[in-house]
Amino acid sequence: MSNLKLKIKNFRNSLRKNGVKTEIRRLTNFIKYRKTVIDPYAEWIELNEPTKENLEIARKYNSFLNCTFAFVAEDEKSIPSIKNQTYTKWKIIKKEDIKTDDSDYIVFVGKSVELAEFALYDIVKTIESKDGIAFYSDNDYKINGVRKNPVFKPDFAIDTLTSRDYIGKMLVVKNKFLKYNPEILDNFDEELFYDLEFKILDITNEFVHIPKILYHYTSENIEKNVAKQKNIIKNYLNRNNIAFKEIKDGMYEGDYKVEYEIIGNPKISIVVPNKDHIEDLQKLIESMKKTTYSNYELIIVENNSDQKETFEYYEKIQKDDSRIRVEKFEINYFNYSSIVNYGVEKSTGDYILMLNNDIEVLTPDWIEQMLMYAQRKDVGICGVKLYFPDDTIQHAGVTMGIRGLAGHRYREVSKNDFKKEDYINIVQDLSAVTAACFLVRKDLYNEVLGFDEKLAVAFNDVDFCLKIRKKGLLIVYNPFAYGYHYESKSRGEDTENKEKQERFAREYGLFVTRWSEMLSKGDPYYNVNYRLDVDIPEINYNKI
Repeated sequence: MSNLKLKIKNFRNSLRKNGVKTEIRRLTNFIKYRKTVIDPYAEWIELNEPTKENLEIARKYNSFLNCTFAFVAEDEKSIPSIKNQTYTKWKIIKKEDIKTDDSDYIVFVGKSVELAEFALYDIVKTIESKDGIAFYSDNDYKINGVRKNPVFKPDFAIDTLTSRDYIGKMLVVKNKFLKYNPEILDNFDEELFYDLEFKILDITNEFVHIPKILYHYTSENIEKNVAKQKNIIKNYLNRNNIAFKEIKDGMYEGDYKVEYEIIGNPKISIVVPNKDHIEDLQKLIESMKKTTYSNYELIIVENNSDQKETFEYYEKIQKDDSRIRVEKFEINYFNYSSIVNYGVEKSTGDYILMLNNDIEVLTPDWIEQMLMYAQRKDVGICGVKLYFPDDTIQHAGVTMGIRGLAGHRYREVSKNDFKKEDYINIVQDLSAVTAACFLVRKDLYNEVLGFDEKLAVAFNDVDFCLKIRKKGLLIVYNPFAYGYHYESKSRGEDTENKEKQERFAREYGLFVTRWSEMLSKGDPYYNVNYRLDVDIPEINYNKI
């Protein structure tokens, strides 16, 4: 067969297997980088996992910590891969012997798990550089000897964990910690790992994520007992006196949604900047009529409207609903940060709900869905999922580093194009969310001095989120509150004229200077093995 015919055949097979979108992305990569990759994961393995020479060097490695390990394996089929470890200071014990074992670390290995040959070596290298109580890693599937479907995980995130057992079935725990807290080892059942993770979390959140594939699932059907997992979440919440109504099933089996109790009846101040665009504003207000939470005020911050119909509409909606009022902010230029700060200054509520005027609310309990998270002491902000009118994703959280600085995850991907292992449809902790719709406590807003008015247009909401994160608080993304965002996909760019170019350059420089250390470390909620030049989690098939 000629070389051309072979290429055509390979292309047809790849198209049939991976679909048109994947092939378009591959063509784009070839045009940009003169490189096409048929199997990104195979390429990743070749570039990022140790060679035979590396493995031989690892076998001779002596850790300066002289760490010792005891394996507890649920499945005898895991034992050959344990015995094949390059790091040799280990032993195998039974579950009932953990409390009397004197090893430095206990390695829990679940059913249908095969360890990578270098797993223990990489765990040791991580322990040498990072202090932690529990360690977990990424994994893939190895079916009939073929590796596929890598699971690249985020760093530890409590809301992600209560939504899904994403940590998996290999967990390394410091034995001294278990000795100090022996009750952790009581009453284990078939959901040992999920239960263990939450019992550790009762005491500490010192989980360390190792972003390497250190084990393989040898079955595509990893068993999980949904009823027991939900009960584990309930027990954790009860032990920590966290009030909740119920644990609902998520979109897919093994995903969960905690419905927290809302404490009291706090007043919500909804701040909406507006200049004309009455059709958008009317759509927003009409959609809000189905809102099930009633204790709110809607503050429309009027900024430089010039159409008579706008002010006539303002008069009408204020007469129709006493909770609505218009506050006029008189500046002759656009500064989003100044506008919303003025709205907050005029507010009387306990919480601030930032809301764009071009949003259409789709979920009646949208305020409750955000409030149940924003009220928690460990949470700073709760944001939502937003769609473009064509049902593609406009916002599903913000990732630091995407497209150079920060970008929306899954932007313009159809809501029907997701698989159950994707994170978009579960509540999770992220680095930032859009201010097009998010909720924050008013005292916290004021504590961080609101939005930075030096960031008039770009990066102001991400900057605000990072200020909240710097205080040690979480940013929660809740996809169970959602709406349409009528922002145009083809709206003008920030660099379309000289004035905007200069303003964007100033704001870009300020943001990068302020957050350079955080940017250099990467986004903890986005795996380092993913590419940053696209909006979806695709394997970075270069050397990491």
